[in-house]
Amino acid sequence: MGRLGERRRSHLLVAAGALALAGAAAAQVPKFKPVASITRLMQVLVIPSSSALFDVARNPPTDERGWDEVARQAVLLGESGNLLLIGNRAEDSDVWAATSLRLAEAGARALNAAQERDVDAITDVGNQIIEACESCHEKHWIR
Repeated sequence: MGRLGERRRSHLLVAAGALALAGAAAAQVPKFKPVASITRLMQVLVIPSSSALFDVARNPPTDERGWDEVARQAVLLGESGNLLLIGNRAEDSDVWAATSLRLAEAGARALNAAQERDVDAITDVGNQIIEACESCHEKHWIR
């Protein structure tokens, strides 16, 4: 076997080893196990964090600590959108996933706005939050 053939064989062995390791790593990834119900997530994360972001227009932060709190609430809202996609929570993939992702995006936008100290941008994010929630509640309101 020539030098080029040996190099190809070496590359193939490395690639095969990498694929084997990737497959083993994927097999070891634990499945998500939701702890809270959807209602509880709403009560503990979505409602308080969105309410805090809605309040920014009326009561803008005046110091670093206040902006840090707005940023913290934005993270909580954004990650709650991701949590709503875990496990069997996303039974209706079209509406549920789309609105959960819009909630996550709203949190990311609010975080960016908090880092920029932009009250108007956070107020605009409030509209995105309302649209995401209303769209989901139209189809999935728990009575």
